[in-house]
Amino acid sequence: MKKFLFTATLSLLVGNAFAAHGPAGCGLGAMLLKGKDGLVMNVLAATTNGTSGNQTFGMSTGTLGCEDANKAKVSGPAFIQNNREKLANDVARGQGETLSAYLKLIDASQTEASELQKNFASIFATENDANAIHNKIVELI
Repeated sequence: MKKFLFTATLSLLVGNAFAAHGPAGCGLGAMLLKGKDGLVMNVLAATTNGTSGNQTFGMSTGTLGCEDANKAKVSGPAFIQNNREKLANDVARGQGETLSAYLKLIDASQTEASELQKNFASIFATENDANAIHNKIVELI
């Protein structure tokens, strides 16, 4: 039983350490303990966030240190940075959910997918970073 509790506690700590808004995530606990560093403070903030159930409210309203989900904007290069492999696979095939989402994000038509497919090698050259890939796609479209 002790091993189970230890493993469960450790997995919670590790999971919280990689949250999007810092180790504790956004929410009431993160706001109350803002600026406090260290494992104990992060665990307290994450525990407060989790047990009070306020992160959903914070994300919906853009309060408590959370981004407003309705106003959050993603740029083309940021999308590519987070989805490069999936986007490359979809461009190579000329179709796919990631490609469709990217084209919608940059206000391009799905009919542009075939043009991107033809130019796959130049778009996804090994030295191209997310900005270069985005600029090449916009240039082609």
